[in-house]
Amino acid sequence: MKWQMVDIDSFLQSREYVDTAVVPILSVSFDEELKRSASKADFITIVSQELERQLKGRIMLLPPFVSLKNDDIDLDKLLKKWKDTIKQHFQHVIFLTCEERWRKEGDEFIWIPSIPIEHMDQDVKRKVVQDQIEQIMNILLQYWNRT
Repeated sequence: MKWQMVDIDSFLQSREYVDTAVVPILSVSFDEELKRSASKADFITIVSQELERQLKGRIMLLPPFVSLKNDDIDLDKLLKKWKDTIKQHFQHVIFLTCEERWRKEGDEFIWIPSIPIEHMDQDVKRKVVQDQIEQIMNILLQYWNRT
């Protein structure tokens, strides 16, 4: 389920089965990293949406947590506040990201390498995304079994 009105009624009716919130993490940059930042955002958005499609009824895909690259804000503290708030409503909170900053943060962070898919044909793009989804699903299954 997605954080959109069309899914909220379904969520409210089956809340006991939707135990995991997935939050994509994006970083925005306007300097020499502009294209890379946009490419990562595209990739993580596509992967997140496909993950939600395959696990509909078990996860809620929330809006992304977005920060400015090289911002002085204490992102750890802000992200912890997000997690603590979301945790009041979901048993599990998973952050999905391509941002290297979060690569080794903890079990609730799933880091995947960003793959520039903008110039791939549709079949190759689908295959790349599906490969990532399979890896993420394996990580999620291990995570769910531990908790």
